[in-house]
Amino acid sequence: MKFFKIKSYYIVTDIKEHKKIKQKFLDLIDLMPDSSLNTISKTDWNLPREYKRKYLDYFYDIITPYMDTMAKKLKCKDWNISNGWFQVYGKNDTHTWHTHANSNYTNIYYISLPDKSVKTQVYDVVTKKIIDDFKVTEGQLLTLPANSIHTSPLNKTKNKKVIISFNSNFEDVDLNL
Repeated sequence: MKFFKIKSYYIVTDIKEHKKIKQKFLDLIDLMPDSSLNTISKTDWNLPREYKRKYLDYFYDIITPYMDTMAKKLKCKDWNISNGWFQVYGKNDTHTWHTHANSNYTNIYYISLPDKSVKTQVYDVVTKKIIDDFKVTEGQLLTLPANSIHTSPLNKTKNKKVIISFNSNFEDVDLNL
């Protein structure tokens, strides 16, 4: 089997309401039950899907126009979100290398990003190198192909990194968009 390099991309979207909505997200996430997962201080990933997530209802309302715009730029008429969750990374928390199955893209909204050292990293299987220079800051949405091997590196800071992540799919391609 031979691997050949192709040019790919990632998308960074400014969430213009970030300063206004940040605290509300932090408060809504704080109301969620304490539930950790391996080396992640708090997440709702392992809660039942039926559990009411007020922060996600609020988030989906905000993100919809951004996703509509993204769909047009990706030449697709339709899009959907297959699931969403939050993660809080305290000191010494990390998320091991992984991919996201059954979706086109994975998306990370940085609610709180205390230091650039805790930004998402991607492993390039062709060059066998870690890509850690994404141009993303707090208040932005990072969108990557869901099959990208990625990680949340060890949080060595005393401040929490807080994200909302979701998987998305784009379909019904129309090159005239």
